[in-house]
Amino acid sequence: MTVITLSRQLGTHSREVAEEVARVLSLRLIDAEAINRAAQQAGVPERALAELEHEGEQSLAGQVLKAFETMPVLSPGAEVRPAQAEASSLTLPFAGLFSATLSPLSASFERYVHVVGLVVQGLAREGNVLVVGRGSQVLLRKHPGALHVQIVAPVPDRVKTVMIRYKLDKKAAESRVRASDRSRADYLRRYHGVNWLDPTLYHLVINTGRVPVSAAVDLIVRAYQAAMTAGDTISGG
Repeated sequence: MTVITLSRQLGTHSREVAEEVARVLSLRLIDAEAINRAAQQAGVPERALAELEHEGEQSLAGQVLKAFETMPVLSPGAEVRPAQAEASSLTLPFAGLFSATLSPLSASFERYVHVVGLVVQGLAREGNVLVVGRGSQVLLRKHPGALHVQIVAPVPDRVKTVMIRYKLDKKAAESRVRASDRSRADYLRRYHGVNWLDPTLYHLVINTGRVPVSAAVDLIVRAYQAAMTAGDTISGG
């Protein structure tokens, strides 16, 4: 069953790429909204999920502190189910996630991140999905046959895209792009121990500043179809 992960920089037209690849390959698009719905079913508060977004203006440390003003602590005996649980019997237990070496605040946040990871892995096991973000390139690096893609573009191109999409002036758009990059890099380093822009995490790295969206879609689709036609298993690392 098809599994594709898509990591992306802000302002790279990645949404258009993801939607078209999902359409062509008849995949369920698992974006932040879908993952958040599943995580809420698993007991992660909406406030915590909002603070896990990668495009905020604050540092990750500031987001964590702000989030814990109202964030409850998950009980160790809870269970996690993926989105559309009525269509799946998959249950993901996550007892005993606290580490004795972590402070209560950091341990609780680790727990929320871990639950989100279990949700992503559960959705991938259901198959025929394209998962956008949330560290899926790391969480699913050993998933059989998964194809990992990253979408990048030069900063000036991304700034122009963000200016248009969010109706921002140039200075505000530059600030948003920088904040997004810092936040995403920090999240992947802190919770998954990787360099977000390490090309060895991916089968394809596509620069949409040099390659149009239609060509990016074609590259991803052809890469997956070629592997499947040849009967090869895509290496998970």
